[in-house]
Amino acid sequence: MNDTKECIMCFSKIDSRAKKCPQCLSVQSKSSNLESNPLVIGFLTLLIAGVFGSVFYDNFYPRIMEDAAIQELNIYVSELSTSKEGETLYIACLGTIDNKSNFKFKDVKFDVSFVSNTGNLIDTFPVQDKNLIIMPNNITNFRVRGIAQKKKELYNNCKIQVVDAWAI
Repeated sequence: MNDTKECIMCFSKIDSRAKKCPQCLSVQSKSSNLESNPLVIGFLTLLIAGVFGSVFYDNFYPRIMEDAAIQELNIYVSELSTSKEGETLYIACLGTIDNKSNFKFKDVKFDVSFVSNTGNLIDTFPVQDKNLIIMPNNITNFRVRGIAQKKKELYNNCKIQVVDAWAI
């Protein structure tokens, strides 16, 4: 009769009647060890996948959808104007933003580029409008304004892009 057996975890020789290994303290019943119980492993795998899926859906998926909606905003410039205040020349673009998404945006950040009548880039600057609210499925008027760096005559057209906004 065999008086010893191998531990199922550390493979050391232990008494054949031992319920627990004196070396690694693992229980010697195969069904009680995690690595040999497929139901427990399957349940834990599904639980971990569910937690990560929930975190992704709650935090990343909406932002991906918001970013796509920002890229689909249609911006139409209707007017370019300049004004002189003291020695400073200001340049402004007026227009509309057509939001066909279901997102409502605020704290809008624009990238404004001014071009000449020949299409050459004259000036560019970022503008952040914390008061502008772009309503969902609606057209919203906007105005961006900045300090001109060139002569008034050079400014002919402006191109505007929304680079970021906070969905509410």
